[in-house]
Amino acid sequence: MFMLMSIRPKVSEHALFVLGRSIHPELMQLHKTRHYERSNYRAKIDIISDGHVVTFTSGQSTVTEVVCSSMQLIPQRRRIGAHLFRNRTAQIVERRRNIEYQVDYQHEQVGPGVFWMVHQQLASEPNEHDLLQNFGSSGRIPMGAISFVHVEQRERQFLVQALHTFPDDYLILKSFSTFTVET
Repeated sequence: MFMLMSIRPKVSEHALFVLGRSIHPELMQLHKTRHYERSNYRAKIDIISDGHVVTFTSGQSTVTEVVCSSMQLIPQRRRIGAHLFRNRTAQIVERRRNIEYQVDYQHEQVGPGVFWMVHQQLASEPNEHDLLQNFGSSGRIPMGAISFVHVEQRERQFLVQALHTFPDDYLILKSFSTFTVET
């Protein structure tokens, strides 16, 4: 019997991939998807088993952000960058034709009490701008990982705040991405 893994890999095994193209959804195990559209851009967010995918398109230009295990098969063609989450914090800025992409990320280790409080806040009912996915427990700790994505839309900007929890290590991976349509 084939069983998909619902336990998230360690944060040290995660990477941020930036591509100048969209990727095929069948490459990932999708849990939640939401589409967004404005007059000058389209965006799609997927929560996947080990992170998230944001695909942002304006005109003929596309920038895709993928946060996932570095073991995930991510296409090499039109890959702009790959960044392992080895450093605790980083900032990346890329320009692709008429799109400017910027991401700030960090991972933070917290104590069990703070982790539990953050976990409870994230697990509460999301609003219409949020995507939330609870994953199964690894067995060591009675709570599973959470992926939470909050979106803000503006006429020329698309802002994505993502939080991914790693209960076995009391770690929270945070990213804040901005996609801006340039004139």
